Amino acid sequence: MMAGLTRGLLVVILAGAGAGAAASEIWEVQGAGTASPYEGQTVTVPDNTVTAAGDGLFFVQTPDLRADGDPWTSDGILVRHSGSPVVAVGDRVSVTGTVEEFYGQTEIRRNVEVRRTSSGHPLPRVVRLDGATPTPNQPWPETELERFEGMLVEVEDGVVTGPTDRYGDTCIAAAAGRRFREPGIAAPGLPDLPVWDGNPEIFEIDPDALGGTHRDLTAGSRFSAVGALAFTYGSYQLWPTDFELTDSTLLPRSVLPSTPRRLTVASQNCERLAGEPGDADYEDRLAKLSRQIRVNLGAPSVVGLQEVESLAVLEGLAARISADDPTLVYSAHLVEGNDSSGIDVGFLVLDGVIVDQVRQIGAQERFSWDQTLLFDRPPLVLETRFGELAISVVAVHLRSLNGIDDPGSAGERVRRKRFEQGEWLAGWVQDHQLQRAEDGLLVLGDFNAFQFSDGYVDVLGQVTGRPDPAGALIPAEQVVAPPLTNTAFSLPAAERYSYVYRGSAELLDHALVDVTLQPLLLGMSFARGNADAPDAAAEDPDSALRSSDHDGFVVVIGAPVRRSGGRRVP
Repeated sequence: MMAGLTRGLLVVILAGAGAGAAASEIWEVQGAGTASPYEGQTVTVPDNTVTAAGDGLFFVQTPDLRADGDPWTSDGILVRHSGSPVVAVGDRVSVTGTVEEFYGQTEIRRNVEVRRTSSGHPLPRVVRLDGATPTPNQPWPETELERFEGMLVEVEDGVVTGPTDRYGDTCIAAAAGRRFREPGIAAPGLPDLPVWDGNPEIFEIDPDALGGTHRDLTAGSRFSAVGALAFTYGSYQLWPTDFELTDSTLLPRSVLPSTPRRLTVASQNCERLAGEPGDADYEDRLAKLSRQIRVNLGAPSVVGLQEVESLAVLEGLAARISADDPTLVYSAHLVEGNDSSGIDVGFLVLDGVIVDQVRQIGAQERFSWDQTLLFDRPPLVLETRFGELAISVVAVHLRSLNGIDDPGSAGERVRRKRFEQGEWLAGWVQDHQLQRAEDGLLVLGDFNAFQFSDGYVDVLGQVTGRPDPAGALIPAEQVVAPPLTNTAFSLPAAERYSYVYRGSAELLDHALVDVTLQPLLLGMSFARGNADAPDAAAEDPDSALRSSDHDGFVVVIGAPVRRSGGRRVP
C-alpha cells in the first residue's frame, strides 16, 4: 500500500491527529528560554526541512528565508515517533503534535502527525561552533547552547577532551587543545577565593545516536563533524550526520626507558583491584595490570599501589607478573587500613631491592570533627637503600574530592578532613627531615589533590611546604622546610595530568622529593593509556589500556655519590 503513494503526498499518522492546532514557527515553539512556552500544548509546525534522521526520530529546521534572525531562539526541533515515517534529509514536512520538555530537551513527541510536502531541498545554514561559541568564559549564559538546540551545527577542528564512556558518549570541545583543571573553586565560586571557570565550553558527541558507526575515542584526538545539537541526560550533545576523525591519539605510551644504575619508583592507582583466583574478571584485571607494570611502567624497582583489596590480591598480582615474565620477581607488601570498602595501599618491590622495613603510619590518628579515624587508607612507608643512601618511600592515598562542593555540613566535613590529613602528613614529613636529614624522602601516590589550591584546601601546598599564593578557604600553613619538590613540574604543562574528569584533565597523582633526592632526580614520566583510553578498552585482557582510570608514573633516581671521610664524593 505504501508503494502506491507519491512522495509529495505521503501522510503518516502515528496517533490521533492534532486537528485544529494553531500553526507556529519552530522558533516560537522553542522560545528564548530554557523551556518551551508551548510545553504541554499541541502545535503544528508547517513546511520545515528535515536535517537529520535516526531510528524513531528526526530533526526539522526552519528554512533560512523564514528564520526570525534572533540569535537567542532556536530554529530547529526534535520530532519523536513510535512508528517509522518515511522521511529523508532534505524533505519538507509539516508536523503536528504535543510539545514536551523531555529531560530538558524540547521535543514534539506525542500524538504526532507528519505530512511530507516535497523533497530535495537544500539544508538550512549550519551554525559553526568554535573557540568563541560556546563561550569558554564565565558567567556562562544558561541559553548559550540552548539557542542552538535542534539545529544543524558544525565543528571544523574539535578535540576529544575525555575518552568515550560506557554509554558511548564522549566529551569534546569545538577548538583544538586539551582542557585542564585550573586553580580554584568551580564557578561561581566563593568571594575572595580563587575561582576556576569549570571549562564550560566542554560538551559531548555521540557518533552513533542517529544510526552512525559507534566510535570509541581516545582523549586528545581531533575530529570534524556536522550534525544536530541535542540535549540528553543533562548534557548538550552533537549527534552527527557526518563525522571524521582527523588525528587519533596513539595509545599506550610507555614511560621513558631506564638504564643501569638507576632506581625507578612508580605509582599506580589500581581502581579497586579485588577478587578471587579463578574468577574471570579478576584474572583479566591481573593480566592488564601485569602488562601495565611490566611494559608501560618499564618494570620499576618499586611500585606504590593504591586501591588494592588485600595482601593476597597483591601477591596474586606479583605472581601474575612473574608468570608473564619469569625474570621479574616482585615481593608484595600491604598493611590493612581503615577503609570501609576494603581498599588499601601497598608496595611491589623487585627482587634485589633492599627492604629494611615496611610500616604503616597515621593509622590511629583521630579526626577532630567527630573523633573517627583520620585516615581511611593510612600511608605506608618503605625503608630501602640505594647504594649507601637510605631512602624512605611513602605511598599515600588521601581523601577524595567527592562532596567537597556541598554547601552544608557534609561538604565542610570533607574539606576539614582533607585539610587535617594534609596537615598530619606535612608534620610527619617535617619530623622525618629533622631526624634523618641526610636520608632521601620520596612521597608519592594518589593525593586526590591538584598541584595547586582547589580553593577550599591546598593539600599539595601543605605537604610540599609550598602553599599556593592564591590561597584557600582553609589556609595552608607552611610546616615543611626545606620544602619538597613536585617532580611533575619537570614535565611540560600539557603532560601534567593523571586523570580525566568530565572532560578536564587533572593531576591527582604526584611524586614529591626532598632536597637529598632532588639533585639525583633524572626524570619523571607518565605512562599514557588509562585516563585517555575509552571505557570499552577495559574489557580487553590482552591490552594494558584502561587497566585503571588513573595513569601511572615512574620517577627515575640516579646513583648516589659514595661517602669518603664523612663527605659524599662521586
